[in-house]
Amino acid sequence: MKREPRRTAKRPGAPSARTRASRAPAGHELDLVFDAVARYFALLSERTRLKILHAICNAEQSVGAIVAATGATQTNVSRHLALMHQAGVVSRRRDGATVLYRVTDPEFVEICRTVCIRIAGRIDAGLPLKQELLEFAAQHPGG
Repeated sequence: MKREPRRTAKRPGAPSARTRASRAPAGHELDLVFDAVARYFALLSERTRLKILHAICNAEQSVGAIVAATGATQTNVSRHLALMHQAGVVSRRRDGATVLYRVTDPEFVEICRTVCIRIAGRIDAGLPLKQELLEFAAQHPGG
């Protein structure tokens, strides 16, 4: 029996991605969650974004102040701020000609701070970071 090709466009009344995920076979129902978490952590995977987060984690800052604190170019800082704003991690407001940014997701800051403190502690103790990552990867094959 020949199968019809699978449609990719959403039809009126068709189940949403969330509904489809809830009907997915065991082991796949968390895919939506894992995808969202991966996107969330991807925001922390870039050095400039970490510097920006550090610059604004305690107080609202202008783009110029963030540029000075990070040492990055204004273009680069603006690009990263736009991405972080789109993800809902930072908010912005205009004060005259100045645009000010602040962190809107305190959990994001806490995750970043916790990891940075842990890594800094390992560096201060002279412990090998690479070996720890290799051991972790060996204990958790396939991601």
